[in-house]
Amino acid sequence: MLMDIIASIQWAAKVIESLPSELPWRESVLAQLSYCEVVAKGSESPERLETLDMGWIVSRELDGYESNTLQSTVSSIQYELQQSHLSYAAKVRLGIHKRI
Repeated sequence: MLMDIIASIQWAAKVIESLPSELPWRESVLAQLSYCEVVAKGSESPERLETLDMGWIVSRELDGYESNTLQSTVSSIQYELQQSHLSYAAKVRLGIHKRI
């Protein structure tokens, strides 16, 4: 699982890096992906995961493109890390909590 999420982060970053640098959202999403990678590796605290918005940004900005692989990958990265690292209260605030 850990290697899968890290590979997904690295793939998404590579794809976004290949997009035009003048896209206003590009650097923000790359910074969030970089943060996700260090959290996934256990090198940084996950406390800022609640503030991620990269999934929504990429989905909004690339809406209508032929392939939605990038959008779904970035959204999955955000969701998986938030599910595995955030407190239940934070998940409730984000509307991503699951009843057990």
